[in-house]
Amino acid sequence: SAVGAATSPTASSPPDGRVADPLRLVRPLPAGWVEVGPLVATAVADAADAGHELAACVMAIDSPDERVVCAGGDEPRYAASVIKVAYAVGALEAWEADPSAQTPYGRLGDLLEAAITVSDNDAANVLYDLSVDGPAAPDTTDPVTALGDIADRVGLADQFHTGGAFRYEWTGDWSHVTPLGSVRYLAELVRAADGRAPQGEALTSPAVARIVLDTMLAQERRWKLPDRLPAGTVANKTGETDTESHDIAVVNTASGRYAIAVIASADGMSNGPDEVTADLGHDVVTALGGAVRF
Repeated sequence: SAVGAATSPTASSPPDGRVADPLRLVRPLPAGWVEVGPLVATAVADAADAGHELAACVMAIDSPDERVVCAGGDEPRYAASVIKVAYAVGALEAWEADPSAQTPYGRLGDLLEAAITVSDNDAANVLYDLSVDGPAAPDTTDPVTALGDIADRVGLADQFHTGGAFRYEWTGDWSHVTPLGSVRYLAELVRAADGRAPQGEALTSPAVARIVLDTMLAQERRWKLPDRLPAGTVANKTGETDTESHDIAVVNTASGRYAIAVIASADGMSNGPDEVTADLGHDVVTALGGAVRF
C-alpha cells in the first residue's frame, strides 16, 4: 500500500493495490486525530436523532500504540454478514491459502469473491463448511469451534464471534461483534498481512490475511463507509439485515492505515443510518489527511 509522501517521504510508494505493507513504518498520529473522537460522537448522536442505535470505533493501525477512539458503547450486536470475514480466514487456512484450489463446491477464489465482494450467503456458507474440510483443516468437524479457535489466538473469540452459518437454523448460539472487537480484528488481520505478528500470536498467516484484505478491497457494496471515498482506498465488509446496519473497513490515508467499525441498528433493509456512516467515513479520512489509494 502507498502512504502520503507529504507526511513521510521515506514511506511513500506507488499504489500497488494491496492493503498489506511489508515495509510498514510506525506513523505518528496526525494533528487531525483530535477531531476523530468528536466526529464519532456526532455520528452516534445523528443516528440517534434518526431513531437508530449506532456505536463506532476508529483505530490508528500504524500509530505507535494503535490508538483507538470509540463512542456509543461496545455492546455486542448480531454480526450479520460482517462475520463472513472470519469464514474467509478459516476456509483459506484449511485450504492452504490457495485461491486456485478446487474445492467440492468450486474454485476457492470464486467462493471468496462471492462471499465478500457481493456478500452471497450461499458462498459464505460454503466457506464456513470448508473451514473444517480441507487439506490443512483443523482437528474438528465443527466450524464454530474452528473459527472461534482462530479468533482466540488474538483474544477476540467473544468480540468477533462466529455462532453459525446463514442457514437460519437454531443453534443456541449467534454470531455477534462489537465495534472495538471489530477494529481489533481488522488490525490483527493487517498485522498478520504485514508480517509483523509475533510468532505464536498471529491471527493467521500473512498469505491468508493478504488474500482476505485484498478481496475486501475489491468490495462492490460501497454505500456505507466507502460511499464518499475514492475507489481503491477502502477495504470493507458490510452487514445488513432488517435490524442491523454494519460496516467494518481498513482505510488508507496520508497519515497511514486506520480501521473503522460502525455497528448499528436498522429499521428495515432500506432504513439504516447509511448516510451517517458514509459521512463518518469521509469526515474521519479527511481529518486524517485525506484518502490515498492502497
